[in-house]
Amino acid sequence: MKSLTSLSFESTRQRPDITRLKSRFGTAYGMMIGLAFAAFTWGIDGYSLSRAHALYPWLKFIIGALICMCIAGLAGWLVARFEKATLAPLFYIVVALVFSWLAIGLPFQIFPKVAAWLNPETGKLLNYVFYEESFNSRFVIAMIWVSIFVIFAGILQIPLTEPAAFSISSFGKIAPLLVCSVIMLINGTIVDNLNNEPLRLAVLEMNNTIQFSLDHQGEEVDRPLARSMHVASLRAVEDVISQPRQLIVGSYDQWLGQIHVLVQFGNRWVDCAVVYNQPSFCKYVAPN
Repeated sequence: MKSLTSLSFESTRQRPDITRLKSRFGTAYGMMIGLAFAAFTWGIDGYSLSRAHALYPWLKFIIGALICMCIAGLAGWLVARFEKATLAPLFYIVVALVFSWLAIGLPFQIFPKVAAWLNPETGKLLNYVFYEESFNSRFVIAMIWVSIFVIFAGILQIPLTEPAAFSISSFGKIAPLLVCSVIMLINGTIVDNLNNEPLRLAVLEMNNTIQFSLDHQGEEVDRPLARSMHVASLRAVEDVISQPRQLIVGSYDQWLGQIHVLVQFGNRWVDCAVVYNQPSFCKYVAPN
């Protein structure tokens, strides 16, 4: 026979206001998983690109955050609604699947389409090819890593959020959000290195070369230093580099080894090939 204390506790847990409170905590927990994953997968990428004169640097983060927060928030609500820890891996494996697909689909499929919609002129210059074999292998790798961290965070939802729902301290209420954010920090960093880093580094290196050339225009630069900064890659377009610029990845090869960075100097477009993070040569883009 149950004691009066346990019966009272069970009745308290089933009260409608307590049920709603736990559902809100579960939803918030899931949304934080989505936001933290997006922040460390595309947010840091966006910050770096924004400092390198990139075009639409925050676009991937905005799209990714909205989708990830919605899908993970729904999973968090479902786990809290059914209050069964055994269901958490089932709901969060769907979250992991969506996150993994976005890790590949967002930079290589969604981003160029949205960028072309925002700026049709730029969109005509983008040539984002979906290399099925290469990208499928990247998806498998992303799915393995994302599943490990997302399912782990999902399993922790009920043990973390139920005490937080009854906590009287502010730290006790936000502690679950901090825990899942740390988990997603590790996860997002791994995914960022897998897919975003090669594209980002090409833009950053090209921008560094342009800035170095501008900072030393009219000066005699030490040859080894000029060679290390790949100044010669700008030789064919020297007459426009002083104009305001914006950079965006225009195309890439199957293994993301050779990436073409498009640079808009004023009204002129320049196509710069970056081979394994080393600017190689630039040429004017022929007008359509």
